Parts: sequence; C-alpha cells; structure tokens
Amino acid sequence: MRKLAAAVVAACLAAVPALAQIQPIVSGNDGEGAVDWSKRVITATGIGAPNPELPQAAQRGGAERAAKLVAIRNALETVKGIFLNSTTTVDNFMTTSDQINTSVDGFVKGAKQEGRTKYMSDGSVEITVSIPLDGIGNLGDLLYGGTVSEKPSVTAFEGDKAAKEQVFTGLVIDCKGLSIKPALSPRVLDEDGKEIYGSAYVSREWAIKQGIVGYSKEVQAAAKLDRVGKNAGKIKALKAMGDNKTDVVISNTDAASVRSAAQNLKFLSECRVVLVID
Repeated sequence: MRKLAAAVVAACLAAVPALAQIQPIVSGNDGEGAVDWSKRVITATGIGAPNPELPQAAQRGGAERAAKLVAIRNALETVKGIFLNSTTTVDNFMTTSDQINTSVDGFVKGAKQEGRTKYMSDGSVEITVSIPLDGIGNLGDLLYGGTVSEKPSVTAFEGDKAAKEQVFTGLVIDCKGLSIKPALSPRVLDEDGKEIYGSAYVSREWAIKQGIVGYSKEVQAAAKLDRVGKNAGKIKALKAMGDNKTDVVISNTDAASVRSAAQNLKFLSECRVVLVID
C-alpha cells in the first residue's frame, strides 16, 4: 500500500511541470492592470494607504475608497492600451470622439471588485477589479461600434479555391514564434494580402458573445475547445502583419482550402477561429 501511495505521489509531482506550462495569455502591466486573453477579462489592482489626518475609525474606509479609485485608474490605462486592430489602440479610438471617450470612461468606472479586499499590516488596502471583454453591454460591444454589422457583409468567398472541397467546423491557426499580439479585431490574410477572415465575415451577435477570435498557447488545447468544434482546420501562419502585429498571414494553399466550401462561411460568421500565440 505504501509503495502504491508513493507511486501516486511521484506521478502527481511529475505532472506538475507539465501543468505549470499552461499559462494564460496576458498583455498589459501585470500587477497593476492586465488582459487575460484566454479568459477574456481585464483585471487591475489598486492600493490605498490610510490617511493619518482622519480619525482612526475612518482610516480603513478611506483607504478602501482610495484603493478602488487607483484600481479603476489602472483598469482604464490597461483598456486604453488594448489593440483594436493592426493600426489602432483603444486610446487612439477614444480620441476620435468625446462620446466614445465618455462611454469607455464611464464603463470602466463601473468595474466590479474581484475577490476579497486585502488588508495589510501597515493599514493599507489592496483591491482588484475586473472587466469582461465579451457579452452584451460589455467592453467589446462598446468598442466594436459600427465596424461589426448585425450580419456578415461578406457573403461569398473571393479568390482561388482548392479543387477538393474541405468543410471545417472551425479554424486553429498556429502563430507560434511570430510575435503576434492579441487584439479585439484582427484579420487573417493570404500571401497576396486578400482577407480570409475579419470583422466583415462575422455577425455582431457572435462577436459580442465570444470575441472575433480566441487565443490559446497550445495547438492541441485550442483544437479541443468547443469554440472550434470537432472538425477544426489546423494551419500554420507564415508571418505577422500590421504596425501592431495583430494580423496573420497564411499560405495561399491554406487560404484556398478555407475558401473551397461555401459552408465555411458559417463557422467564420460565428467567430470559430482561434490563434495560437506565444
């Protein structure tokens, strides 16, 4: 029995390194504000110190309020740094309109607290807030604006098609080693610069529901996601495109495979695409 127990413990310990390799895809200032693109949520932390000029009984409450304000400020800075696409950040987008600026600012101020308030021995307080990217009324819904229509504007594939029809339930694109950066609205292009996938291919309902693309760190893990279904196409990206390196270029051969069946427009319209990045 002891030998069996020891073997079980050894097996569990051996599995730890493998599990440790499964890391979230995070961008932003970790510790102050970050975007977890695998969970599609923004988190930001704020620390507030007690004001010694206040009565002792009021100092904790003041520190809590200060921590929440700092967390909100860090969340807003994190949101501003998100790439919308290959050329634009949320910050750039906000400067185009006072209404957009006010809407984003107001939305972030409504961020909900994540987890419990942490109280430090010196009287300071730490609070973390979170903001989901997806869902009706959430950040993605606000930032897609008029760039994503109720129905896809692309209704037929243009460009070369493979002679043999291939029907997929989703698409997994291996972008490892290409320094691809996560974005709300990336594109997939062929070698000639023709778009294979992007905001014109999706319905607003699905874009808001789960984002235009998903992100993963491993091809095998991505292929098992419900998002891409049981018969996902798996292809290797050639390079990153755009100033922000958010767009992906695939080979003309792979692009022709995707275009080979009109049915593939359906999984594209439902945003069943996952990019595997570092």
